[in-house]
Amino acid sequence: MADFRGTILTQRGRNLLAKAQTGTTLTFTRVKIGDGLWPSNTDPTQLNDLVSPKLNLPIQEIRVVGDGTVRLRFVLTNTGLSEGFFMREIGIYAQDPDIGEILYAVAYAGDRADFIPADGVTKVENIVDIYTVIANAQNVTAVISDTVVLATRQDIDVIKPEVSSTAPSLTYPGKLWIDADEFLKYFNGSVWRNAKVIFADTVDGFHASLTPAPNVIVPLNADGVLDLSGTYIKSNVYTFRRVDLTNATSDYELQVGEEAIINFTNAIIVPLRIATGSNRLYEIFLQFSVNILLPGVFTFLNPNNTTYSSSFSHVSIYWSSGGGSGWVSYTNADNAFKLYNQTPHAFFILDTTRRILRGFVSYEFGDSNIGFGIFTSKWHSNLVSWVSLGTFTFPQSMSGYILVRRLA
Repeated sequence: MADFRGTILTQRGRNLLAKAQTGTTLTFTRVKIGDGLWPSNTDPTQLNDLVSPKLNLPIQEIRVVGDGTVRLRFVLTNTGLSEGFFMREIGIYAQDPDIGEILYAVAYAGDRADFIPADGVTKVENIVDIYTVIANAQNVTAVISDTVVLATRQDIDVIKPEVSSTAPSLTYPGKLWIDADEFLKYFNGSVWRNAKVIFADTVDGFHASLTPAPNVIVPLNADGVLDLSGTYIKSNVYTFRRVDLTNATSDYELQVGEEAIINFTNAIIVPLRIATGSNRLYEIFLQFSVNILLPGVFTFLNPNNTTYSSSFSHVSIYWSSGGGSGWVSYTNADNAFKLYNQTPHAFFILDTTRRILRGFVSYEFGDSNIGFGIFTSKWHSNLVSWVSLGTFTFPQSMSGYILVRRLA
């Protein structure tokens, strides 16, 4: 490469630079190279053009270095060159708002020049960087050619957005900037715009979303668990998910296939904290620590966590290994759903549409006498909306757990 010993501002270049210090935009337009021989008394500051220009070369890139200089990048190519020449002089051209395009700065190699062969002899394609002074100019730009196709390995491997708390002074269409809030912005030719990274959350083109939809990725919930409830994943395949409502303070809406567990210790009243409505079907299992042996007393489920006077009917049948059997019934006599009185373990189905509870219990008296009971309880009134599944009340202080699974 020819040995150029730096650029020199022409007088017109100095005048334009002075204007740029007061806010005039400094726009570089192109680069010329030539083979002119400068006489020994040549004053480069008085040149208005190269002595012998040979090629006009578009600017590929401009970058403010930060030390009062700017780097201009151009592509030196002999494509279309009919006659070779020695590259002795380089000129940087800029647009003066008052007099038009000027020779801003020049560089001279003299006898340290390189020969540029004609096209077809030896192919020449070199990326050349040249630096020149801009001092404290605030607005520096360049006419960038969109026909340049060469790039350095660094250009291809990485695009580095400028990172700063204030917008870069050097702007050109497509320039990237990461601001103080770490937002990626791009310059559209007139203003900075936020980059719309619309596929940043996708895998194979599918977005993440909390709203069920076809071809949507379901994110993990706040606990880092993939939520398989109907809120997020809707499937015709039965799924199982358990939530712990032991310490819940508000009602939770179970999804189809979802199960709640409520643990209790030495309690007579246990609220389920489950929101409900019509057209729901629940499977409920009670596990107690001891038998309830008090005759004539029952466990109740109070819908909406309250009582409704004389609104429930009950019937039950029992049988025991000791030979006892029988049945009991009550019509419009109860204030809540009534389970069988012996309920150390109870399993039942609760239908909120028909407002009916059907269940089965097993019990034991000592080591040998065991029995079972089948019971049904119905809420006759439809005047009150059923919004909370309810509260269990026991005839004595109990410990154990309750499982509630929504079937439909």
